[in-house]
Amino acid sequence: MTLQFIELSPQEYAAFESKHLLGTYTQSILQYELLLKNGHHPYLLGVKENEQVIAGSLVVTESTRFGQAFLFDRGPLLDFNDLNLLSFFVKEAKKYAKKHGILYIEWAPNVTYVKTDNTGQFMQETNDEFLKKLSREGFEHQPFEFGMSTNSSPAWEYVKPISGLTDEKSILKSYTKNVQYYLKKNKQFGIQLRQLDKNDLPDFKKLTATTAKRLNYHDKDLSFYEMLYDIYGNDATFMFAELNFEKYISEETEKIQELNQKLDKIQQKIVKYPLQDKFKRQFAEFNDQKQQHIKRIAKATEQMNKAGRPTVVIAGALFIQQPQEMTYLYSGTYEEYMDYYGPYQIQHEMIKKAVAGNIDHYNFYGISGHFDGTDGVFRFKTAFSGYARQLVGRFILPVHPLKYRLYRLLKHITGRV
Repeated sequence: MTLQFIELSPQEYAAFESKHLLGTYTQSILQYELLLKNGHHPYLLGVKENEQVIAGSLVVTESTRFGQAFLFDRGPLLDFNDLNLLSFFVKEAKKYAKKHGILYIEWAPNVTYVKTDNTGQFMQETNDEFLKKLSREGFEHQPFEFGMSTNSSPAWEYVKPISGLTDEKSILKSYTKNVQYYLKKNKQFGIQLRQLDKNDLPDFKKLTATTAKRLNYHDKDLSFYEMLYDIYGNDATFMFAELNFEKYISEETEKIQELNQKLDKIQQKIVKYPLQDKFKRQFAEFNDQKQQHIKRIAKATEQMNKAGRPTVVIAGALFIQQPQEMTYLYSGTYEEYMDYYGPYQIQHEMIKKAVAGNIDHYNFYGISGHFDGTDGVFRFKTAFSGYARQLVGRFILPVHPLKYRLYRLLKHITGRV
């Protein structure tokens, strides 16, 4: 076996990553282009055998006071069961890093440590063998992480397998009853979805910034969304769910008129048959429905007056499409419009798109990894029925061991380096 460790051309790497089972958007050629445009200096490293690419990775540099690090975010992409290939990649990547003055290498492979159900119960054995493989290659496994972050790939994800779904009927059947109910409500409310153009991105940023402030997390800059829009093109979908108050109020008014007709007929029966309690029960039931529609009109009228316009954005989200998966990346919801269930309709639309594109997995992306009910994002995602996935985590390979130990010591003392 003649192996060659080289820098890959963008064309070579793109063809390889798009077909690899472990491929994901953070390892895609479009992410490489986004990093370049954002002022980074990424690398496309790989291994060839007889001129065929058999392993590869997008690598990003990160600066510390003691030098730079090579970060393999959800990489590398290789057959980890091929121990000869793994050892060769590690040895050559370390030599390459040393030539470039790199302090350490960090891998965060797109490999599952364990899958769990919605309560946190393991669905399989933990993948401790993978940790041992990398340990034998000189890597130090970092402590498992929990919680959410917008600055790095999540340590925990929620994934819905969709390869067995074929049409909207099967998709709807795969959800929990709650989602099916919310989608019916979306139809009643007349929620409309709109895919955004680039000139809509300031409104998208306003939505995500408002949500980030409410939930206390860091949002991306508008320039990031604009660059992503330009580079990812059709592989990125920015979507809004919108409500037209005038149309909604008009439809609610029509429902009240229909109920009034029913109530008039039932009232006539009550007068004619005063001892028949079933007519009184019917009247009470339809009158309750009427009162609900009246409340909705009052609420919508108040919201429209406050908004100062007939149509409002209630929710929005950004998705990245890969051959391997559809990833739900960033989103926002205006708190005052949560009762219209806009996020559910957005997710349903994108799941339909993924199924139509013959994509096997729908990745709801980050969750905290806590199953104690404190993660509201997790509760939302579980309603679509999938599984939680803990990744194997981060692995550090020192390139200059003595310098790296000093770096870690100072980082421990100061809390930053």
